[in-house]
Order: sequence, then C-alpha cells, then structure tokens
Amino acid sequence: MALAAAQVVDAVQALLAPVGLTGGRVYTSRLWPLTEAELPAGRVFATEEEIELQDIHGHVQQHTLSIEARGYVRATADLDDSMNALAAVWLTALFAGTPPNNLRSTGIERETTNEGEASVGVVTLRLQAQFFTQPSAPETIL
Repeated sequence: MALAAAQVVDAVQALLAPVGLTGGRVYTSRLWPLTEAELPAGRVFATEEEIELQDIHGHVQQHTLSIEARGYVRATADLDDSMNALAAVWLTALFAGTPPNNLRSTGIERETTNEGEASVGVVTLRLQAQFFTQPSAPETIL
C-alpha cells in the first residue's frame, strides 16, 4: 500500500483522467517533458503536507495536503479559452459529487509560453485535502 498522501493524489488523478479534453493523459509520476502531440495533458502531485496531532496521546494525526493539478494545452489562437475550458471541466469532475478526503480548491494560476507558431498554456488548480492517519500506520487513511 502507498503512503496516504500518494493515495489522495491518486484519487484526484482518477477523477481527472476520464475528462475528455485530456484523453486520459493525466499523470502522477511523469517527470519527462510532454510533447506537443500529447497535449492537452495533465500532472497531479503533492506539494506540501502539514501534520498535527489530534489527541493528547498522539494516536491520531490530521494531514493537510496541498496538491497541484497542472493542465497543459496548446493553441494557435484563444489560448486563454483553452486553459479556462480545461480548468472548468476539471473543477466539475473534482466537485460534481462528494470530493474525496475533504478536497477543496484554493486557487487557480495560469501561465503561457510560445513554442514555434503556437502557444502552450499551463493552468494550475491548487487544491487542498484533509485526512487522518495514525503515526504507526502512515499508509492507512482513517
């Protein structure tokens, strides 16, 4: 079994992967560059994790996990529209039902770069999840 934080990241990826715009290309462990042919695509990863004890005996820990879901798009025109469309469908996929692990959105960032005749945009959904574990069982979400 994986560390609890990795399970939470996998749960977010599982909600985003079926979204039609990315065609299943949403990765949790891909570090090599995405090619233009692979866009649109996405990456989901944990950035930081805060842990607080929840009882006086130290048997329960509350984790607050920051997650980034980065969507990469390529367009020759209307790049902002492409980034916003991806953000909209991803947010819908994440929050249409009951989000896992008390997931919430904390912000959206956008950036663009030019590559050849097209532009590449990155829209980042900043997310936060909250879950509980025991110190002796870091792979088990309570």
